[in-house]
Amino acid sequence: MIKKLLNKSGEGESDGSFFLKKSFLALILRAGGMLTQYIFIFVIARLYGPKEQGSFTLSFTILQLFAIFSQMGLDNRLTRVIAANSDSEGKNIVRSTYLQSLRFTLTAAVIWAILTYLASPWLASVFFSKPELTDDLRMTCLAFVPFVIIGLNSAGFRGYKNMTGFMIFRALQPLIAAILLLIFYYGKMELGAIQAYSITTIIICIFSFTTWYKFSKIGEAETIPTPNAGSVMMESMPLMLTGSIFFILGWTDNIILGIFRTSEEVGIYDMAYKLSTLSAIVLLAVNAIQAPTFAQLYNKGEMKRLQGFVFRSTKLLFFTSLPVTLVLCLFPEWILGIFGPGFKAAALTLIILSIGNFVNSITGSIGILLQMSGKQKEYNRIIMIAAGGSILMNFILIPRIGIVGAAISSTVAKIFQNLASVAYAKRSMGILSLYLPGIDKIFKVKDKNN
Repeated sequence: MIKKLLNKSGEGESDGSFFLKKSFLALILRAGGMLTQYIFIFVIARLYGPKEQGSFTLSFTILQLFAIFSQMGLDNRLTRVIAANSDSEGKNIVRSTYLQSLRFTLTAAVIWAILTYLASPWLASVFFSKPELTDDLRMTCLAFVPFVIIGLNSAGFRGYKNMTGFMIFRALQPLIAAILLLIFYYGKMELGAIQAYSITTIIICIFSFTTWYKFSKIGEAETIPTPNAGSVMMESMPLMLTGSIFFILGWTDNIILGIFRTSEEVGIYDMAYKLSTLSAIVLLAVNAIQAPTFAQLYNKGEMKRLQGFVFRSTKLLFFTSLPVTLVLCLFPEWILGIFGPGFKAAALTLIILSIGNFVNSITGSIGILLQMSGKQKEYNRIIMIAAGGSILMNFILIPRIGIVGAAISSTVAKIFQNLASVAYAKRSMGILSLYLPGIDKIFKVKDKNN
């Protein structure tokens, strides 16, 4: 079926064949990563319940937010530099850029960890109105430095187009954390999910650094002068801004839920949110390998081939995400009940979130398309509007209707972001990044490479 959806070109290796070869490994790794995440949240949900799930979600959200500030976009900059200097002649540049990035991120991570530790009582008692969250937030601080190192090493693997190195460490984290959590529970230790995850992060960090050091062979290279800190920050900070906006879009609902609602409700909502992303598993794999192809075709001015490539990938996404979305929408209570009876309250929430993720899938890799075609500024404006709207809707709806309000806010923002981006791509480039049956005839889209 997939081969049929990805038609062959008449010259050389087909775009469809390329797509399949490059995306298969990414799909396997993404699927494995999502599976380990579901194993982890299943263990938390079944053994500890919604409250522990909610406490972990809030603590992990703080960890991710401050990790973005610690990385300062240097992880994405490292990917770019390595991609441009991945041959043997560029090994000195790779070594020097990596060490400079490591030095900056380590310094920032230590500072954020100390500040968060000191501010934990205020964050728990005043910001979230949950004094019991203090210990979890303090434990999270132990994971700050190893967490950003893992991210930096993963970015290095991505620069070398090594998808296994890029994804494997994030996939292993929840699996090992789940094993530790089982040991804690049955060993009757008074430790929970965030403790298991923090300890795991330290273990994975050591494994990640060792693997990266051997793979990159930076120990065999020489250190050369690098751009000054000001130049590096000028290049990397806009990348951090984009990452921050995406974080707001993905996690603002959890934060605002934590402010106005109980930890149990945060846990119940987070479970529905994670389950709703099942329909996006193929999209995540596709996103991992689309960027180089989009950039190459756009820079060569091969717009017809680019349209064909985009159309086939969104068509594939439609047919792979539709069945999953239907199952999630038709049997939400049964699916949520697998994780415990307390999660069934999120049935309507799961349906709403699943619809948003379905729209996200059928618009394809629209964000990557705009960024690889030099339209990142316009795309940033769209996601900033979506993020602002999401925050406003969350503050209005969550105090009134709880997790359903969070789901509505998230879904409306996601649909706006994707459809506005699709409209802009169509108007500015003539590329349609949306698939629905028959839409190719309406817009006269040709599923061809030439």
